[in-house]
Amino acid sequence: MNARSSQISRPKDRVSVRLIRAFTLIEVMVAMTVFSLVMVSLYSTWRIISQSTGAALKLTARAQRTRIATQSIESALMGAQLFQGNAPLYSFLVDTSGKYSAISFATIVSDGFPGSGFFQGERLRRVTFTVENEGELVLRQNSLLAPSEGDFETHPVVLAREVSAFQLEFWDLQRGEYVPEWLFTNRLPQVVRVTLGIGQEGRYAKQPLQRVTRVIRIPSSAVASALQGQPLPGSPPPAQPLR
Repeated sequence: MNARSSQISRPKDRVSVRLIRAFTLIEVMVAMTVFSLVMVSLYSTWRIISQSTGAALKLTARAQRTRIATQSIESALMGAQLFQGNAPLYSFLVDTSGKYSAISFATIVSDGFPGSGFFQGERLRRVTFTVENEGELVLRQNSLLAPSEGDFETHPVVLAREVSAFQLEFWDLQRGEYVPEWLFTNRLPQVVRVTLGIGQEGRYAKQPLQRVTRVIRIPSSAVASALQGQPLPGSPPPAQPLR
């Protein structure tokens, strides 16, 4: 009986051992819950890092574009040229009646000016700054001798995006203050204040997220018609024709 009872009890012992080594359903559910929490925390951390990196890159690109845009406007205004004897070619045109200002004038720019590769060393040209496509500050430029009418390439360059403000103000010597418009197409203002706003502070906010203001003094002045063609002081006299 003892041997027989021992033989009968052995399979039960094996079954009990197997049951002890296996995981219960509750343990499996707890392990899956812990694993899910770890994965959710890792995903949340990765998402925060990804969003922070994207926001930082966007802010960096926005600041870079703002800097390039303001430098381009400042460089162009400092090289502005106007000859009253050639008013149709050198006219200084400003429009501040709309939501965004627009300006067009003749200027001398450096070889590093945006879009200079299209002109092959031609530094004297007409530049135009306008805001188009609901928030893009576009620089258009063409040769000074290009026809005023007709279809010709203006080589547009987008200087900044998400533009929410582009304002121009001009110093009035008589009033001693800045005025919002310039009506003298045959004169150059001495000082121009440029305000460029990028982005919005919020969905319903009206203030720009980033605002940059530059006060630019134009070093040159309009050349009168009587002075055009006159030799500069100290220059040799013009050659006399041979008889």
